[in-house]
Amino acid sequence: MSGNIILIGFMGCGKSSIGRRLASRLGYAFLDSDELIVESAQGKSISDIFAEEGEDRFRERETGALQELIDSTSIVLATGGGAVLRPENREILRKIGTTVWLYADPEILFERATRNRKRPLLEVENPRTTFNTLLESRLPIYEEAADLKIDASGLSHEQTVESIVYAVKGRASRDA
Repeated sequence: MSGNIILIGFMGCGKSSIGRRLASRLGYAFLDSDELIVESAQGKSISDIFAEEGEDRFRERETGALQELIDSTSIVLATGGGAVLRPENREILRKIGTTVWLYADPEILFERATRNRKRPLLEVENPRTTFNTLLESRLPIYEEAADLKIDASGLSHEQTVESIVYAVKGRASRDA
């Protein structure tokens, strides 16, 4: 298999966990765009960046981190849930590689997302309402940005990895 794989999807869909396993399976390097942003911000957490600089500045940092990956090879990139919001980011992701949208049932996503206390967009009075609004607004953007779509609702991480490998290989053979 050749070519980079970019995982997109809403918070809680498993981009980082699955991305690590996928990279290991393929012998690729694993990168997480949120971790790249934290590194570029001298170790400030995502929550700190949101609180101190605002979401717009965070998104600027995100675009910069993605631009630096355009010439990368043999990587699996897990993006933040909002990375696809900017049209320029969607273009950059297309240049980096094959974009795979991991999606799951909203109930599963909410349960997973609220387990992690490092979700600045859910640090609000009514996280469920915010979650539902964000998810609904982002679904068409994920759809537009994705080369491939994988429903990970009832799958283990290993089954999801296998589904991605199978889908990417199938797409590569169709495009050849």
